[in-house]
Amino acid sequence: MKYTRYGISISLMKEEDIEMVRQWRNDPVVANNYEFREHITPEMQEAWFQSVNNIHNLYTIIEYQGENIGVINIKNIDWETLECEGGIFLPDPKYHQTFVPAVVSYITTEIIFVMLDWKISHAHVLKENKSVQAFVKMLGYELMPGQEEVNNQHYQITRESFEKRAPRIKKAIGVLTGSEEKGMLLVTRDEFEDPMVLQWEEKVKTSRFIEKAETTEAGRLYCFS
Repeated sequence: MKYTRYGISISLMKEEDIEMVRQWRNDPVVANNYEFREHITPEMQEAWFQSVNNIHNLYTIIEYQGENIGVINIKNIDWETLECEGGIFLPDPKYHQTFVPAVVSYITTEIIFVMLDWKISHAHVLKENKSVQAFVKMLGYELMPGQEEVNNQHYQITRESFEKRAPRIKKAIGVLTGSEEKGMLLVTRDEFEDPMVLQWEEKVKTSRFIEKAETTEAGRLYCFS
């Protein structure tokens, strides 16, 4: 299951990815952005993956220019209120001063409000992490009341707020990336029997923003407006 836009792809995290993710998560560049900074062992990572590999958490691997470069996580999903919490990390500093973090941040929010058609997204950002704060504010996240002096600050964005900003942001990203392509989700033929992929596909198929759906040689393809 792979979502592609602006030359960036994200794929559902599989068990074979978790050692790579563990190495990234233990890197101080990443760990310093989290409250939990203890060293993560392979056993801890396996237990974590088993706890989140379900329909209430969407963990994906980011791919750019043929290289795996980080993680998008959408977690704590409430299917009744259509709320979740989103986040990303990119371990390689060479991407930090490029357009990639901004584009990935936008894609994360687009997955939440367009591909999955949810209502509210939350994010937690450390008080000292000014660069991430700038990204989430650009997307329309607002600091929640009473969070000014909290270390791990709580931000929130509604679908209405995102939709107001999305046209301007998409235009800017199109200029940055030189791409106007629409978001495309592909479920490959070898995933047709994967229970986890099929659960997510059923959720995606309810989105009001699907412009076109077709079966190709590669698999089932969904295009979003």
